[in-house]
Amino acid sequence: MAANDYYELIDITFEWVETALEAFPEDIDIRSAEGVINVTFENGVVFVFSRQPPTQQLWLATPGGGFHYEWRDSVWTDTKTGERFQAVLARELAEHTGLILEGV
Repeated sequence: MAANDYYELIDITFEWVETALEAFPEDIDIRSAEGVINVTFENGVVFVFSRQPPTQQLWLATPGGGFHYEWRDSVWTDTKTGERFQAVLARELAEHTGLILEGV
């Protein structure tokens, strides 16, 4: 994939993540800088989303582990399990914060 395509896809994804998290009524601290989004939830749990331009990947770190995604078949796909990013994010949110991500 061309570098411009990667940056466009990751920007769209990061915007979606921030919008989805801001929609929760809970007080969630979202800090974004230099290609990384740090999210701290009310219960102290931290999720980190980061872009990885050299490998053209999206990384997610949660208490449940580290997940690496590549753009495959028009979705961010886990490089090990083949799971979709949004499905893993929904599962990790529910498990570690009790929050339910709608529409995934």
